[in-house]
Amino acid sequence: MLTYMMVYFRRKYKTATLFAVSLIITYSVYVLLYSIGLHRGIIDVRILGNSVGTDSAYCFILMSLSLLLLVLYNGKRSHLLSRLFAFSVFSWSLIALARNFTLLQVPFGFGMSPITSFCFILLSVAFFFVKIKKLRYVTQGLLHCVTLITSVVLIGHLLNIPEFYRMSFIPMAMYSAIGFLMLSISASFINRTIGITGLFTGKLMGNIMARRLFLKLLVAVLAIGYLRLMSHRRGWLSPELGIACITLAFLVISLLLIWKTSSRLNTIHLKKKMAEENFRTAVAVAPYALVISDIAGTIIMANKQTKALYGYKKGQLIGKNVKMLIPEKLHEDYYKVRKNFFASSSVVKFDGDDELFAKRKDNTEFPVELILTPVNTSTGTFVLATIIDLTAQKHHEEIIAKQVTQLQSKNLELEQFNYISSHDLQEPLRTLGNYINLLEEDYSDHINEEMKMHLQAMGSSIGRMSCVVRSLLEFGKLGKNKKLALTNCNTIVANVVADLGSLVKRTGASITTEIELPEFYAYETELRQLFQNLINNALKFNRDGIAPNIKITCKNKKGFYKFAIEDNGMGIHPGHCEKIFHIFHRLDNNNKYEGHGIGLANCKKIVEMHGGQIWVESEPGRGSTFKFTIINFKA
Repeated sequence: MLTYMMVYFRRKYKTATLFAVSLIITYSVYVLLYSIGLHRGIIDVRILGNSVGTDSAYCFILMSLSLLLLVLYNGKRSHLLSRLFAFSVFSWSLIALARNFTLLQVPFGFGMSPITSFCFILLSVAFFFVKIKKLRYVTQGLLHCVTLITSVVLIGHLLNIPEFYRMSFIPMAMYSAIGFLMLSISASFINRTIGITGLFTGKLMGNIMARRLFLKLLVAVLAIGYLRLMSHRRGWLSPELGIACITLAFLVISLLLIWKTSSRLNTIHLKKKMAEENFRTAVAVAPYALVISDIAGTIIMANKQTKALYGYKKGQLIGKNVKMLIPEKLHEDYYKVRKNFFASSSVVKFDGDDELFAKRKDNTEFPVELILTPVNTSTGTFVLATIIDLTAQKHHEEIIAKQVTQLQSKNLELEQFNYISSHDLQEPLRTLGNYINLLEEDYSDHINEEMKMHLQAMGSSIGRMSCVVRSLLEFGKLGKNKKLALTNCNTIVANVVADLGSLVKRTGASITTEIELPEFYAYETELRQLFQNLINNALKFNRDGIAPNIKITCKNKKGFYKFAIEDNGMGIHPGHCEKIFHIFHRLDNNNKYEGHGIGLANCKKIVEMHGGQIWVESEPGRGSTFKFTIINFKA
């Protein structure tokens, strides 16, 4: 922000300088053309008058060009040419000044007044040395002298006081005074932080108040002075009464300005004090150790948490170098970062790791994270160092790492148990099934109808038990050896609908996708199973006499894809909307519909594998809408 303001200020300054120089050059060229016209008899009558001498006009043009080269260009050639112009004006003005005070005779005439010559000498010397840093205070003083002299001359012309613009010599023209004023003020902005220019161009509150007070005082002084002058010339008041009135007016105006300025400063001071108190309170109650240091690294403030963390007592840190609180690993890099930090004024963060440790007063170490934040104040930029103790975090990370390891071990054990149990259960079920088949084949003559019915019931139970065991095995394998791949959902849905073609044809169902489904990275096999289970359920749990109508939609929601599969089936009671995603939970206990209550549990597991959630919105007799989210994985 400050850089932007400085660039904006430079642009405005250059624009104003260019405008002032253009006016001076334009008027000087007019004077030269006017003089040439008079000399050759082209112009007989002075319409506007020729207040500036021709040699002064030449000098103003050269000084304007010199200023332009100083402001617009930074090369050595431009500075050399600028100094050449300034030296030419200096020589010309010195000869003109010597001609007025000595018996020096020259073959050419000079129309330049002594005051004008003196101002050109001061101005040319300032322009000659203005870019030299060691002499910038001197050059700024010379420019301020020119501004002061020409201001007095200008006031004399405005108030018609000959003593001001004559100064016991040949008078300076009002247009010359205006030109000097423009050039001296514009040139003073080259070193705008020095002298009176710095007083009026600064960004601090004192500079703002100086600008406001100066303008008001200038208007007040000129107005009161003009009224006093008019009263003296026209005899409105006696000299004694006039002096008394002007003194009283100055006192009243000064009192009003002081009152307004003090009120403004008091308000600003209260706000500043409140801001400082709020800042100190925030630092004091912060949960982390906060340390403020200056550009040299000297600690000027540290909160209670810092003292408690490092084990120091009150007053033991103030005035010490912040290096004592910084991890030794960062000592060399820290000062390099600080140097760039003050140049860029941006936040710098040192991430904590296993090797970044700070030392307490008793030399015990603890892991930390360090953040440097710039604090800009009226007296300069300071560093706010935030030191975060990572001891508890590291401890929690270790606990979590152990728990993750234990959980992975338990999951592996469960997978092995599931696999072994499923295979071990399948074998006795197959044996029972084989014995039933043997009984039916070998002893068919000895089995009556009642025994056949019992054997068929046993076979059905064995078959269902075998399906449950296979379902458990498939549920345990779900997501194993998964691999992300760029998946087109339109293709997946089309393939699922084709696979369920016979069921779609038998139920007379219509399946539509209202928009183009997205393409993203997913576990393609599992995602296909997800759509197949949900669409199959929508086809299976339909209402008698009503053809299924299934709609598939998708929306992009801030890094997620939100899918919805809506049907017009039998619906689900609100009390069962969460239970249906539990494994082996069935709403149909009459075995009217095929299934073992594992399909929606698979769907929940697949959605969670993709970083999403699944839920159902339903009303009995009016259909269901299964909604799920899939994270938009990046390759």
